Amino acid sequence: MKKVIDARGLDCPKPVLRTKKALELGGVDQLEILVDNKAARDNVSSFIEKSGSKVDRIKETIGDFTIYATVQRSAGNDIKSEEAADAAGKTVFISSDCLGIGSDDLGRKLMKAFTFTLTELDTPPTRILFMNSGVYLCLNDSDSLPNLKILADSGTDILVCGTCLNFFEIADNLAIGKVSNMYDIADHLMTDKRVVKI
Repeated sequence: MKKVIDARGLDCPKPVLRTKKALELGGVDQLEILVDNKAARDNVSSFIEKSGSKVDRIKETIGDFTIYATVQRSAGNDIKSEEAADAAGKTVFISSDCLGIGSDDLGRKLMKAFTFTLTELDTPPTRILFMNSGVYLCLNDSDSLPNLKILADSGTDILVCGTCLNFFEIADNLAIGKVSNMYDIADHLMTDKRVVKI
């Protein structure tokens, strides 16, 4: 059976996530994924190949791209098990409300996309630590707040630096997470087996 995915106009990582879901559902032998930029074309194609499926060809039509792929039946299960093994037990340390260096506006958009992507993993991180301007992500007006609530509901432990909240005078606006201290945060950074700094 063939499935067509129209991922045009979707921000990263949604084209990849839609492709992932199609692979996981099964019952599909062929995929046609429509995207509208080169980055999405490359990201989706790379994901398909990484999953064990095959990109047969890519057709370009006035700025749009159609990716034709042959699906391997075990691809969805392989993706799930690989993600679960990679994410299980990880602690994520976030020290800024922006992802990357350069444009703060872009950095905030990327951080929102990152926290959203964490909610789409089969196994979420065990713990997220927020420090310095990263604590702004846990406030009432944060674009990332809905994503963090999903993660907390799925069992992710969210710890927020109390000193940082007090320094920025924003403690009253905290919407999610437990107020923590330097000892607890340092203890997790030094003893948790796998820490990823963002």
